Amino acid sequence: MASIGVSLQPAVIDDVEHGVIGTLTVDNPERRNAMNAAMYLAVPDAIAALTSEPELRCIVIRGAGHHAFSAGSDISEFPDRRMGRTTDGDSKAAGYDNAEHHAWAAIADAAVPVIAAIHGPCRGGGIAIAIHADIRVAAHDATFAVPPASLGLAYPIEATERLVSLVGPATAKSLLFTAQVLDADTALRVGLVQEVLPAAELDDHVDRLTHRIARLAPLSIQAAKIQVDALSAASSAAVDLTEVKALARACYDSDDFKEGVNAFMEKRRPHFRGK
Repeated sequence: MASIGVSLQPAVIDDVEHGVIGTLTVDNPERRNAMNAAMYLAVPDAIAALTSEPELRCIVIRGAGHHAFSAGSDISEFPDRRMGRTTDGDSKAAGYDNAEHHAWAAIADAAVPVIAAIHGPCRGGGIAIAIHADIRVAAHDATFAVPPASLGLAYPIEATERLVSLVGPATAKSLLFTAQVLDADTALRVGLVQEVLPAAELDDHVDRLTHRIARLAPLSIQAAKIQVDALSAASSAAVDLTEVKALARACYDSDDFKEGVNAFMEKRRPHFRGK
């Protein structure tokens, strides 16, 4: 059955545990990990379950199996869920769209870094999931396309806004106007992903990346994530940065700051606890 899976594993570095790494798996391999409505609805609870773990350091999003990250939203559901109106006269598409948007927002608003590990096809709604992560790492076999124009749909404004912020208006328009497929190297060149690895090396590279994040100071990383997101929003709208600055100042009062300084002076690796 198609589902959203979650798992946790310890981040062990030099025989010392530095919190845990969470994984969210898009699990629908028979349909190239397409997202159905139930899966979108499950994402916020899945993220909440992961972030309820006090030692969580980061989250990896991946597609089940070895053939696709996600083919996007499950088009076979569209006649029943996105066409026509309900008995109350409301658009059926509105409920489906809300489920998508809440899923993306849960990913973007997670308190820890979120990394999308992308292999194989990444299409439409799959791209929307990936671009709401903080970092995207792709295998050489990854391909990307935004195909709503081939279906007579408009790409949701939330996903379009995120796409524009990553690749710029001209490239976003090109992707949306043509539904062209980008290979991984082109996706890297235009800024859609941050790194490209041979497919056989993707998992090991993501493990190294997550463990590097896990051994650094969680409060510092949380402040950095919120600062960058707030400053990105500030470029297009007035944003109150008072609370954002307070998060940065709070790092000075943390036990982790004391640990970081002591470790530096003692020439040893720090062990941060997020306190």
